[in-house]
Amino acid sequence: MSTKMKLMKLLKKTVKIILPPKKQNPAEWVENNLVFPDGQLQGQKVKLFEFQKKPINDITNPRVRKIVLMSSAQLLKTTVLQNSMYYFLANDPSNQIFAGATAGTTSKFRTGKWQSVIEACSVLKNLVSNKNDKNFTNNDKTQQNIDGTFTYFLTLGSSAQLRGLTAPRVFLDEVSNVDADGDEGNPLKLAEQRTKAFSNPLIMVCSTPLDENDLITQQYEQSNKQKFYVPCPHCDHSHELVFENVKFDWKIIDGGRRRIPDAETARLVCPACDKEISEAERVRMIRKGEWVVTNPEVEDIMGYHISRLYSPINSIKSIVQDFAEAHYTFDLASFYNNVLGLPYIDKENTDHDLVLLENLRDNTLDIENIPDDVLGLVIGVDQQLDRLELTTLGISEKNLYVIDHRSIYSIDCTKIEAPAWNQLTAFSQIKFKTVSGKPLKVLAGFVDSSNGNATNTVYRYCSSSKIFKPIKGGTSATNPLFKESKTAGHNLINLNVNLGKSNIRQLINRAVSDDENSKEVQIHFSHTLPDDYFMQLTSEKRVIKAGNWVWVKKISSERNEALDCLNYALICFNWYLAKLGSQPFRKLREFNAIQKEKINNIKELNKEESSTVTSTKRKTVRHSRNKGFFK
Repeated sequence: MSTKMKLMKLLKKTVKIILPPKKQNPAEWVENNLVFPDGQLQGQKVKLFEFQKKPINDITNPRVRKIVLMSSAQLLKTTVLQNSMYYFLANDPSNQIFAGATAGTTSKFRTGKWQSVIEACSVLKNLVSNKNDKNFTNNDKTQQNIDGTFTYFLTLGSSAQLRGLTAPRVFLDEVSNVDADGDEGNPLKLAEQRTKAFSNPLIMVCSTPLDENDLITQQYEQSNKQKFYVPCPHCDHSHELVFENVKFDWKIIDGGRRRIPDAETARLVCPACDKEISEAERVRMIRKGEWVVTNPEVEDIMGYHISRLYSPINSIKSIVQDFAEAHYTFDLASFYNNVLGLPYIDKENTDHDLVLLENLRDNTLDIENIPDDVLGLVIGVDQQLDRLELTTLGISEKNLYVIDHRSIYSIDCTKIEAPAWNQLTAFSQIKFKTVSGKPLKVLAGFVDSSNGNATNTVYRYCSSSKIFKPIKGGTSATNPLFKESKTAGHNLINLNVNLGKSNIRQLINRAVSDDENSKEVQIHFSHTLPDDYFMQLTSEKRVIKAGNWVWVKKISSERNEALDCLNYALICFNWYLAKLGSQPFRKLREFNAIQKEKINNIKELNKEESSTVTSTKRKTVRHSRNKGFFK
């Protein structure tokens, strides 16, 4: 073989290295080089949905500094985030930071999805250092690449991990599960600070939303808020796929007591021509869709929202089936979050006009005028340093009456010697009566023992009382409304205060509603309640922390003792009913009838004695008059 032929053969072998790489955008590179990390398509070449391509292509746009992905579960966000990181690793290497909501999710991503794709793709495998090579750092939190760059795997919940690192590209996953008001500061802001040393940084934030106040919803609202529009196959009307355009019938279940959506009747219709769109037509129209900017004033933050209605894998019937299950189990929040990719707007956080709330005061209701349908009283007590605050609640089968709220002041209520404790006992022993004179008894009372300085005082007081029980509030979402336990030899009742406060908010919403709720339990308020009572009663809002609904103060300085006392009283009411067993209201009515009969018997006896005395006196007078006054 001549020298010329040898040279030509050598050039043919090396031409791929000499020539510049094929010009392709990030989405094309992903489809040509990467495989799926898990699922049914694990190991197969990536094929992106149409709505996934533009978010990935935006990562090389120099005018974009942040990309926000708010979507339903298992559809857009992690696929775009992970493949974007691979693109930079292979084509424009630099330090990168990945941060998950918890240490567990970050570890699963690092050892699962991230590593499996690297090992399966030749374009990536030779770029990453070997774990056994002592010259490189390669562990669960840090991966050093052959070119000397690093990929860090951190936890958003531990803000300390973010400090001291710099990287031009930061990728944050499931940020909605992170507390924005944590003790260590907003983790999203801390993560963004890691990029400030670079002139052209990129931050990608993605998550399934939870509520209107979570981090991903806030970030999306600050973006250009893009929606994916698709053309109708019948009239070519370009529109967003929303659940309101899914039509279905309702079916009756549980012997006529409940109704749920019938998934078999589900169909998608065009909002313009009202014609039904079949599954095949829906898949084809998604391929023709495009992203539409709805907030054009913002140019450097790309925001994308997508729901499962766009998924070619899931059918409309399966989505309605998910809705039916959520409707039956009263868990619409998970449907809005995981299926529609929308924040759940909690009705429990409805802010009512203070005038409406003040109008709930009943001028005919107070501690001296208790309605006749009241079967008993319960008391909720909140211990403060200089006072005891207590709410008296009248209970009946269909109505709850907030009869009284008062404060009993003493210099130091953490001590059992404080006069307030004796005054509380005296108040509970008052002979209460309804407007018709029916006697009422304080059935039970709950006293909060959460104040560590007064815990032993509360235990000591309750141990000597037949009425009051010590309680302690808990925040676990899985706990029942109340649960009895024993602590240091004392009987203690643990309360799910968040569930109790949700019940109170439902009662308030029902009270101010114009709807007819004659079959529902109604709450009524005395006109003698303190001036700021309704401000205290609505001083908290419900938010999601660590995946659970919890109640927190709207303003940290606001008073909320009235809310706590009513919460304790309402849970005390439920606890007492549970102690009575089956048909508790019947037992209460029978008890009240016996008490009333005793009172009537005493009255009759007193009346007879009075009549006898009067009769005797009258005979004496008559006798004297007949015989003469002086005889």
